[in-house]
Amino acid sequence: MRGELTSALAEAAFKVANIPDYFETLWKLSEFKPDLIITAEELPLLDGWEACYQLHRTFGIPVILLGKDSSDEAWVRAVQAGADFYLRMPFSCLELVARVKAILRRYKKD
Repeated sequence: MRGELTSALAEAAFKVANIPDYFETLWKLSEFKPDLIITAEELPLLDGWEACYQLHRTFGIPVILLGKDSSDEAWVRAVQAGADFYLRMPFSCLELVARVKAILRRYKKD
Protein backbone atom coordinates (compact mmCIF):
# COMPACT_ATOMS: atom_id res chain seq x y z
CA MET A 1 0.00 0.00 0.00
CA ARG A 2 2.91 2.40 0.72
CA GLY A 3 3.98 2.25 -2.92
CA GLU A 4 0.49 3.05 -4.19
CA LEU A 5 0.16 6.00 -1.81
CA THR A 6 3.61 7.28 -2.71
CA SER A 7 2.75 7.15 -6.41
CA ALA A 8 -0.60 8.89 -5.96
CA LEU A 9 0.94 11.71 -3.92
CA ALA A 10 3.85 12.10 -6.35
CA GLU A 11 1.40 12.29 -9.26
CA ALA A 12 -0.37 15.10 -7.37
CA ALA A 13 2.95 16.99 -7.39
CA PHE A 14 3.92 16.34 -3.77
CA LYS A 15 7.51 15.61 -2.82
CA VAL A 16 7.28 12.24 -1.06
CA ALA A 17 9.64 10.26 1.15
CA ASN A 18 8.62 6.65 1.68
CA ILE A 19 10.06 5.69 5.08
CA PRO A 20 9.26 2.18 6.33
CA ASP A 21 9.22 2.68 10.11
CA TYR A 22 8.95 5.19 12.92
CA PHE A 23 12.55 5.03 14.09
CA GLU A 24 13.91 5.70 10.61
CA THR A 25 11.46 8.60 10.42
CA LEU A 26 12.99 10.10 13.56
CA TRP A 27 16.45 9.73 12.07
CA LYS A 28 15.35 11.38 8.79
CA LEU A 29 13.76 14.29 10.70
CA SER A 30 17.28 15.41 11.57
CA GLU A 31 17.89 15.92 7.82
CA PHE A 32 14.62 17.55 6.81
CA LYS A 33 11.27 18.59 8.22
CA PRO A 34 8.32 17.33 6.19
CA ASP A 35 5.16 19.38 5.80
CA LEU A 36 3.01 16.39 6.76
CA ILE A 37 3.36 12.76 7.83
CA ILE A 38 1.04 9.91 6.90
CA THR A 39 1.31 6.88 9.15
CA ALA A 40 -0.68 3.76 9.93
CA GLU A 41 -2.10 2.75 13.28
CA GLU A 42 -0.29 -0.57 12.89
CA LEU A 43 3.47 -0.13 12.69
CA PRO A 44 6.39 -2.48 13.21
CA LEU A 45 8.10 -2.01 16.59
CA LEU A 46 5.83 0.80 17.84
CA ASP A 47 2.13 1.52 18.21
CA GLY A 48 1.00 3.90 15.45
CA TRP A 49 -1.12 5.87 17.91
CA GLU A 50 1.93 6.54 20.06
CA ALA A 51 4.01 7.43 16.98
CA CYS A 52 1.33 9.93 15.93
CA TYR A 53 1.29 11.49 19.40
CA GLN A 54 5.09 11.78 19.56
CA LEU A 55 5.49 13.20 16.04
CA HIS A 56 2.81 15.82 16.52
CA ARG A 57 3.81 16.79 20.07
CA THR A 58 7.58 16.82 19.59
CA PHE A 59 7.86 18.19 16.06
CA GLY A 60 4.53 19.99 15.48
CA ILE A 61 4.10 18.19 12.18
CA PRO A 62 0.56 17.54 10.94
CA VAL A 63 -0.25 13.82 10.86
CA ILE A 64 -2.80 11.75 8.96
CA LEU A 65 -3.39 8.45 10.69
CA LEU A 66 -4.55 5.52 8.56
CA GLY A 67 -6.55 2.76 10.22
CA LYS A 68 -9.17 0.08 9.94
CA ASP A 69 -11.26 0.92 12.99
CA SER A 70 -14.64 2.35 11.98
CA SER A 71 -15.86 3.06 15.51
CA ASP A 72 -16.43 6.49 16.98
CA GLU A 73 -13.78 5.64 19.55
CA ALA A 74 -11.14 5.55 16.80
CA TRP A 75 -11.92 9.17 15.91
CA VAL A 76 -11.69 10.19 19.56
CA ARG A 77 -8.44 8.30 20.02
CA ALA A 78 -7.00 9.89 16.84
CA VAL A 79 -7.79 13.38 18.13
CA GLN A 80 -6.24 12.52 21.50
CA ALA A 81 -3.14 11.25 19.71
CA GLY A 82 -2.81 14.57 17.86
CA ALA A 83 -3.84 13.35 14.42
CA ASP A 84 -5.13 16.01 12.07
CA PHE A 85 -7.26 13.39 10.37
CA TYR A 86 -8.10 9.71 10.79
CA LEU A 87 -8.65 8.08 7.41
CA ARG A 88 -10.39 4.73 7.51
CA MET A 89 -9.19 1.99 5.20
CA PRO A 90 -10.07 1.22 2.53
CA PHE A 91 -10.02 4.68 0.98
CA SER A 92 -9.37 6.13 -2.44
CA CYS A 93 -6.10 7.83 -3.30
CA LEU A 94 -8.16 10.80 -4.51
CA GLU A 95 -9.60 11.20 -1.01
CA LEU A 96 -6.14 11.01 0.53
CA VAL A 97 -4.76 13.66 -1.84
CA ALA A 98 -7.75 15.92 -1.06
CA ARG A 99 -7.20 15.49 2.70
CA VAL A 100 -3.48 16.24 2.37
CA LYS A 101 -4.22 19.43 0.42
CA ALA A 102 -6.83 20.54 2.98
CA ILE A 103 -4.52 19.98 5.94
CA LEU A 104 -1.60 21.73 4.26
CA ARG A 105 -3.85 24.73 3.53
CA ARG A 106 -4.62 24.97 7.27
CA TYR A 107 -0.93 24.85 8.18
CA LYS A 108 0.26 27.11 5.38
CA LYS A 109 2.39 29.93 6.68
CA ASP A 110 1.82 33.31 5.09
